[in-house]
Amino acid sequence: KQWYQRRVAITAGHPRLREGLIEAKEYAYRQLVHFPMTETGSIPYATRGRYHRTELHAIPTSSDQDNKAQRVVKELLDLAGYKNVAVKMYGRNSVESLVKAFFVTFHNFESHQQQADRLGRYVVQFDPETYFMPSVLAKPRDDSKPVPFSAEIHESSQRLK
Repeated sequence: KQWYQRRVAITAGHPRLREGLIEAKEYAYRQLVHFPMTETGSIPYATRGRYHRTELHAIPTSSDQDNKAQRVVKELLDLAGYKNVAVKMYGRNSVESLVKAFFVTFHNFESHQQQADRLGRYVVQFDPETYFMPSVLAKPRDDSKPVPFSAEIHESSQRLK
């Protein structure tokens, strides 16, 4: 024990070791992941993600429910600090696939403005408290042509025939 304690005391004062520790700390900060969360600790909206043959569907639940998910996913939700989230899993349930699918799923979140810009359409919310009157959450910044829905593509191809 004494030899080990002396060795640690000697290397702790070594300048290259300090530089290595500082580099390791900076690397750890760069690897931190940010998951968006509402004021209640839930996810902003339902989302899904897929990693190989594992697919996860995450849905926000009412405020009186705990996280509902497969054991590994529930632990990840608790570690991330989420509450009131239900996650349905499809496909493989190996731990590695579940963890990677979790990160893919929860990195899929984008703001309402990003959605509007990407799709070229208005993002609206139908609130039951206002009798489902739509309220605009975001509108596209540029006047580019919107991405067509699959039904619009089908209709336009029928007209060409």
